[in-house]
Amino acid sequence: MHRVRPATRGLVIAGDQILVTVLTGTTGEYWLTPGGGQDFGEAKVDNVAREVYEETGFRVTVGDLACGRDYIGATHFPAWDSGFHQTELFFWCTLQQDSRQDPVPLPDTAQTDIRWVRVPELIGSPLYPRRLAAWLNEDSRTRPLWLGDVN
Repeated sequence: MHRVRPATRGLVIAGDQILVTVLTGTTGEYWLTPGGGQDFGEAKVDNVAREVYEETGFRVTVGDLACGRDYIGATHFPAWDSGFHQTELFFWCTLQQDSRQDPVPLPDTAQTDIRWVRVPELIGSPLYPRRLAAWLNEDSRTRPLWLGDVN
């Protein structure tokens, strides 16, 4: 039986930059905002903080919900990801006041680095979901909360 995997992601903003993880996979190099699957019994806010720390070594304060999306693999990469469906909620995050980067404790298996990227430079970058790059550069008063099934 297939199940939808709940996940969260952190939009860690410092000035005009956002923190991304750098990964290499079937499509070459790509970037994601730090995040991942929610453990059973774990609150979404705790999931965001844990995932950001595990993948980047930064401790964050999790703020408001920013947006959400579905990722249905069969829609985007049917040849190799048709059995995967994840619903992600993105949360605004800030570095904790005394934040320093610890060694990255649990990077994703395909993760090669982390990087700070200026938000305007996300357009045309290998950030996934691609819609998120445009969304972050839109007027915050009119951008949608739900992005749909996008990648």
